[in-house]
Amino acid sequence: MKLALCSPIGLFQGASVLLLCSLIGSEPVQATLAMPRSESGAAHTHVLPVFGQQLGFNLPAGWKQAYHEEQAGMFMAEYVPEQEALAQWSALFCVQGFKDMAESISPERFLDAMAQTYKSTCDGEVVYQKLGDTEVDGHAGFHAILGCTAMPNLHGVTPQNPKAYASTPQGEIGYYTVVSGNKDLYLLHKSMRGAVFSADKPPLQADNSQDFISTLVPFSLK
Repeated sequence: MKLALCSPIGLFQGASVLLLCSLIGSEPVQATLAMPRSESGAAHTHVLPVFGQQLGFNLPAGWKQAYHEEQAGMFMAEYVPEQEALAQWSALFCVQGFKDMAESISPERFLDAMAQTYKSTCDGEVVYQKLGDTEVDGHAGFHAILGCTAMPNLHGVTPQNPKAYASTPQGEIGYYTVVSGNKDLYLLHKSMRGAVFSADKPPLQADNSQDFISTLVPFSLK
């Protein structure tokens, strides 16, 4: 699945595009889904021109950009640890921009719609914990934890895999921030993927969410 298949025409029509960052990838990583070890090394500041504004964040040492595309009013950039790839990742950071959507929907409702769409792709239970209002350089935002205890691991046809197939489901959970810019809407999220987990004991919760994203913040939007 790639960005070219989707467009942000109406949130509820196109909400599935918001899951692309977490659903891209065709090979499972054998890992225990737990808070990752501290990402060592100095982070370096990234600034991306996304439509009319400059979106900034820190990127941990040892991470790389794995994908970037902009078309049809949507922007996406994805980052993974250097030893991993979009076809096989245990950790992912994604930035998405949606042109001219800031006035049509609030960040909280945007995440609510994401959570509803997430349910349609999750084979287990959905974990959706709202963390409340936030802001980035004076721009209003909302953040939350969103995950699936058992996410189907679907494999599309590729030159290496001539037949589509599915492998063992994995647990997936991440920290999501949505921010209303001057005109556009921005989504930043970091996810981890590994073993199936229990909905009553998710590896990412409010009390450890700041540690989870500590190497990426502060975000900026100018």
